[in-house]
Amino acid sequence: MANSQTKLEWIKSKRQITRATLALGLLFNWVGNSLEAFAQPTRPYHIVLDPGHGGDDEGTVYKNNALKIAEKEITLSLAYATAQQLRNAGYQVTLTRESDQELSLPSRTALANQLKADLFISLHMNSSRGLPSQPNDRFVPQGIETFILNHTSDASSKRLAQLENSLIPKSATPSTEDPDLALILKDLRLDANLSKSKKLACLIQENLAAPLPFEKKFNPRRNRGVKQALFYVLLGADMPSVLVEAGFLSHPKDRSRVLSPKGQIQIGRTITSAVQSFFKGNPNPKLMHSLDKCKIN
Repeated sequence: MANSQTKLEWIKSKRQITRATLALGLLFNWVGNSLEAFAQPTRPYHIVLDPGHGGDDEGTVYKNNALKIAEKEITLSLAYATAQQLRNAGYQVTLTRESDQELSLPSRTALANQLKADLFISLHMNSSRGLPSQPNDRFVPQGIETFILNHTSDASSKRLAQLENSLIPKSATPSTEDPDLALILKDLRLDANLSKSKKLACLIQENLAAPLPFEKKFNPRRNRGVKQALFYVLLGADMPSVLVEAGFLSHPKDRSRVLSPKGQIQIGRTITSAVQSFFKGNPNPKLMHSLDKCKIN
């Protein structure tokens, strides 16, 4: 009996020692991991900027006698200006193209996924069909729109998405009766990034639609709001993603804004400010109030 009791106490004691050893091992492991994490610098957020179009794909084109301005040229200039401002703020930035190069739409987000980027921002210029012949600028569409990937019932958003998606290879999308449904079904990651994409879109729109420092007053026609459409270039992104239509090349004020080096720098700064607010929060009460009222059309 005494031997049995002694043996039982020995087993209990051994179990306690084993548990203590395991707990101590886990503690050392946690401390080691914490020290290693503390010693390693936090990597900067990685932003992928996508200058829309390129190469044979000129995008929307403005022509006036001998003057010709292609969307692909403006988007690259805006991307360079924005990248410089983001890098000055400490972010890592990659451009999907750095020259007049034609890229497939799927390859753009594929690059962002490969780099494990934190944000994907595609830059574009808007276009308009069937403009009236009146010389008055108020008949010409104007303003900035920021888009997220989602289904839409808005006719103008659908038309714009169809225009931007016009270079999709036929092999890239399944042949179905409803191509919109095919695009949505192709990537179920949409829901995971939707809320963050909405936040980013609202911040960019709020910043870009505001008057620039060298402009006298705010133009209410500039803010066309945050919208949703089935842009193929956003499909497949593993991170929050938006598409920015930085103005209409057909409108003289929008056009002069994006052609001006000063305007390009300011656009880069406003996008950078939006990105900073996205990652760091929004201490500005006015900005918070504006974001609360941000609606997706």
